[in-house]
Amino acid sequence: MRIGIIDIGSNSIKLLVAETGSPLAVNYQTTWETRISGGIGGNSPELAPEAMERGVEAVQSLLAEARRFDPERYYIVATSAVRDASNSACFVEKIRQATGHDLDILSGEEEAAYIAWGITTDPALNHYNEFCLADLGGGSLELIHLADRRIVRKVSLPLGAVRLT
Repeated sequence: MRIGIIDIGSNSIKLLVAETGSPLAVNYQTTWETRISGGIGGNSPELAPEAMERGVEAVQSLLAEARRFDPERYYIVATSAVRDASNSACFVEKIRQATGHDLDILSGEEEAAYIAWGITTDPALNHYNEFCLADLGGGSLELIHLADRRIVRKVSLPLGAVRLT
């Protein structure tokens, strides 16, 4: 099955169109640098109106790009910046109204699990039986321990590069 995935992060919004299976067969991928996370580092994290508009514009454009590859399903997910914003429901509604698609906000645990799943599809890592992974984003840091292609332990911490600055 061909799927389109849009990942809304603190600094960038990414599109992946791929055929499911093992290994994942990538049809297309691209990234928009949107920096929607301005304002998430304070005591009352909030997405700025202009940041939300940049995010909506990026998602609309990425959906248009994905349509060229005719995905059967679309998934739009958001991570730390949206997860931690006090006005995340407003952004979710803006995405739904502008695109007709739902936006799922991943918990830190879900984000870590998806990162782990993604990394296990990399053929360059097939010869490693056990390893640890650190994924530093704009709003969070995921630490993952894998053994025998399974998650042994995972944690998501609010220690992203944007948040710390």
